[in-house]
Amino acid sequence: MGPFFKRRDASSGAAVASITPPKKRRRRKLIKGTTIFICLMLLYPIAQFAIMWFGVNINSILLTFKEGITNEFRPADELFFNYETVFMEMASNSTWQSIYIASAAYIVLNCFVTLPVSMFFSYFIFKKVYAGGVFKAIFYLPSVLPIVALTTVYTLAFQQSADATGFMGSFFALLGIDTSTWFIGDGAKWMVWVFCFWTGIGYDVMLMSAAMARIPRELLESAKMDGISPLKEFFYIVIPLSWPTVTTLFIFAMLGFFGTYLQPMLLTLGQYDTMTLGLQIFYEADVPNKVHAATVGLVWTIIGAPIILGVRTLLNHFFKEVNF
Repeated sequence: MGPFFKRRDASSGAAVASITPPKKRRRRKLIKGTTIFICLMLLYPIAQFAIMWFGVNINSILLTFKEGITNEFRPADELFFNYETVFMEMASNSTWQSIYIASAAYIVLNCFVTLPVSMFFSYFIFKKVYAGGVFKAIFYLPSVLPIVALTTVYTLAFQQSADATGFMGSFFALLGIDTSTWFIGDGAKWMVWVFCFWTGIGYDVMLMSAAMARIPRELLESAKMDGISPLKEFFYIVIPLSWPTVTTLFIFAMLGFFGTYLQPMLLTLGQYDTMTLGLQIFYEADVPNKVHAATVGLVWTIIGAPIILGVRTLLNHFFKEVNF
């Protein structure tokens, strides 16, 4: 006989055995098995978050109150010494000032050069230009390939030497232009900017193309019947209806101030005024004394977070989000 439970008879008060219905037992086992499965599936991401995000960030915050050599907490009267050092460097240290300027340049490049160009290219693809899918793949290809391979190909393409000459180097050689010093002189920062533009445009094109593809064709056909020009269609219909994606890409582009470090590291090793905030923190985090790197990162997180949130709020007020 299957599992049973006891209940009291209403008339006699005696205990009477009742059999648990099979369907109810199966339902309980199913709920129990589902609960165990969900807990096991959530165990890894929760542990990942607790260790790799929460633990690392708490440790970074604690580092900002320690002394670098002894790795012990500073006395109460010197608790904010590391913060004072970072702010003094902002005001008077020319090396750090050049790092901040070089990092801010990527905000201008990403937000006001790469993103607008990506929007125009996305619009051309959206308008079903000939071989639009091929162009989309060409744009996105640099975003798929490893950055180490891209920087190697990019450097070799402009090479001019007795041993080997790249295809871009050969082209400029015909014009009498020497490209062999472009990565080691004043033009190094321009070469890094061009590389970031080349590799960053594909990601924006893919997201903007997806956002534009959601726009109802009936709306565009109606506007076309009213005699709207392609330029007005782009600015007055396509951009407003794709504005949430534009806002997201703009915010991601602003994060280039903090996250651009692999490109200058692989192309110029951060030399020739190409050192960025992210690359400097990366280098400092590789030494035993990580106190300064942690302090700089936390200070700019505190400065940058409200700025980014304010820009996001401002951008959201330009156009209202439309559901379609």
